[in-house]
Amino acid sequence: MAGRFAIRRLRLAGLAPRDHPAPQSLEIRLAEAARRALAPALGHALADWSGPEVLRVRRLEVDIAMDAAFDPDLFATLLARAIASALRRASGEAVVAYATRAAYLAALAEALAAGRAWQCWWLREAEGVRALPAAAAIRTVLAADARMGLEALAGLPPLRLAAVLDALGPGEAARLLDEFSAAGSGTATIEAGVATVAEATSATMGCIAAVAKVASTGAGLLPLALYVRAVALNESAGGPGLAAAARAWAALSAALAGRTEAAAAAFLETVAGEGAVADFGVGLEIPAAARRLAHHIVRHRDAVAASDVAPACMFTRFGGLFLLVPTLGFDDIEEAVAGWTVAPDPRCAALIGYAVLGLCAGRVSIAAWLADPLWRELFGLSLWDPPIALAEQLSAIPSQGWDTLEALADGLASTRDARFLLPPRTLVESRAARRTLARLASAILTRFARRLVGFSASSAPFLWHNLLAVPAAVERVGSCWQARLGRPPLDVLVSLSRLAEGTVSLPSGATVRLTRAPP
Repeated sequence: MAGRFAIRRLRLAGLAPRDHPAPQSLEIRLAEAARRALAPALGHALADWSGPEVLRVRRLEVDIAMDAAFDPDLFATLLARAIASALRRASGEAVVAYATRAAYLAALAEALAAGRAWQCWWLREAEGVRALPAAAAIRTVLAADARMGLEALAGLPPLRLAAVLDALGPGEAARLLDEFSAAGSGTATIEAGVATVAEATSATMGCIAAVAKVASTGAGLLPLALYVRAVALNESAGGPGLAAAARAWAALSAALAGRTEAAAAAFLETVAGEGAVADFGVGLEIPAAARRLAHHIVRHRDAVAASDVAPACMFTRFGGLFLLVPTLGFDDIEEAVAGWTVAPDPRCAALIGYAVLGLCAGRVSIAAWLADPLWRELFGLSLWDPPIALAEQLSAIPSQGWDTLEALADGLASTRDARFLLPPRTLVESRAARRTLARLASAILTRFARRLVGFSASSAPFLWHNLLAVPAAVERVGSCWQARLGRPPLDVLVSLSRLAEGTVSLPSGATVRLTRAPP
């Protein structure tokens, strides 16, 4: 890609002797010389540039001295050399450098994912996608040069890659995978791609595990994560075959969740007998290639589980819900579940508490919450089950079980709260489950609001949007966790109440120490 140099604003200040006969004419000549000859002169001055590929400087001042009767070309040459020299020495807070164009694109994608790209003066390209939703903006900047965009993602550490994938969402991730595979030069078949994906997954076990833990790796996210990691290890592997293998891996991974290798083989025999190959969206010949794929998936999954990969730092968009943990009342939920006549799953109480806490973020966020790996780990739930599996477990609880939890619940104060807290019927079919979960969430928020002077009657949407809807960076510190919370719009209330200080205990036994991000 050819080098490019842009000056957004050029201000020329000429100093002439007091007795100069035509200072205005001198000003016009300087401006005309810069307009006509500076661009080609800069091209020559920066032809041997060996610094960072992307350099952003907010303000640069240079001085040159010339006779008032100057030659325009000589003036442009001297000015260009002065600018080039100053750029080579540039440093400080007003200078941002990226070693490669790919590194810059990665930073741009991360900033778009975090919603802070338009506050970064050095990310000028963000202005061109300002009108787009974050997911579409990320896909647009990465797909503009698909090879460079793929290189940008491949260079990201796993947790940062996961944050970008999570912001992309399944739809845009699938479109971006199509762009990457179309630009790839690999000619391998799907069957060969399976082996490449398996090799990449095994070689980067910790990385893929981290991506799976941080991002909502559904059918549209995990294929892109696998494709990116495979190309990061083998640049020549990219292409349609590898993309199809990554999609097959993700689809069969979801279908084989929780199955042993023997059960996986039996499942594939059933799929072959029923002719349901199309469900996986790829042309794998079952049972031969798909069985090999299943073997790779099960072996990798078991290896990851045995390795107990634990990323040092994780991110969650639901950081504000840490403030609700003290009012969750998990001990009461656990005691109620223990009294059921039919012995439930040992993790049933944790699952109910997990779902109730997530509903405090609103029904529109519950699907993303069920896929949040950090919170699953803190509640002691499986990191491998797809979100729909958790929803099915909730729906399977009999109505008598929900009736015993009614004593712990509050009524829904308003229609607005009901619309905000009731989980969607498509996710939880049981009417008793939906009603009780929403009322338990309302009880949590009510107890929380009573800790805020003057806000005890605040609605659920108000509390979420103004006090709780903040992300958090969570890292392991010794035997516990430390969560750094973002600052909500009504941060002064959090400061006065000291709610974001101290430690909280989660159902898994984990302890999380809360701090707030600096202003």
